[in-house]
Amino acid sequence: MHADGPEDAAAEKADGLELDAIPAQSSRPKRVKRRGSVAKLKGLSSGPRLSGPMAGLTDVVRRTSAAVPLDEMDLQILRVLRRDARVSQRQLAREVGMSAPAVGERIARLEKSGVIRGYTIDVEWGALGLPVLVYLPMTIAPGADLADLMNELRAIPEIDELTVVTGAYDLIARLRLRDHTHLQEVLLERLWPVRGLQRVETFLSLGEVPTQGILTHLLHEDGDGEADAD
Repeated sequence: MHADGPEDAAAEKADGLELDAIPAQSSRPKRVKRRGSVAKLKGLSSGPRLSGPMAGLTDVVRRTSAAVPLDEMDLQILRVLRRDARVSQRQLAREVGMSAPAVGERIARLEKSGVIRGYTIDVEWGALGLPVLVYLPMTIAPGADLADLMNELRAIPEIDELTVVTGAYDLIARLRLRDHTHLQEVLLERLWPVRGLQRVETFLSLGEVPTQGILTHLLHEDGDGEADAD
């Protein structure tokens, strides 16, 4: 299902990028008076830079960090923490064969460098009463107030993740919902009234497929979470 927002401004898409109309430059030089003399302006003028309709998102998108060099001991610590983030520092030190203070220093360095951003839990959403997973690809209308738009989207508690993307859409939101009625409520009362959204589509998930994930590969683990023998 999809819905067009209240602002149906015409926009051209090329390779997934919005294009603004740029006025053609005159081939004839312009003459302007400056301090009693005549100055020629040749070719392109040094006017203000043009910005696209998505330029304002640069202030809200979380930037990726540079790669951090890790040794085998760092990887061993990350493997243990991945299996059990609640493990004590003393137990972690025993598992990797280091002293507890040395492990503490390693963990502090991993946190400071941004490798470890936090410690969280993996919940079963159905058990929490939110079994329905929905993805909403969205396009933003040219000229929209991106600050207000993002603030309104962030205020919707059902949005579990919001990602800026390239291609035919500008944003993709992931929602956790109770049922069809809950989805209808969010769309009609919270999402569609957001000013600046030009188009919203709804993709209903039929189920998530478990995978080992890229982190398993990076940490050199097998499917059971144990380190490879080599």
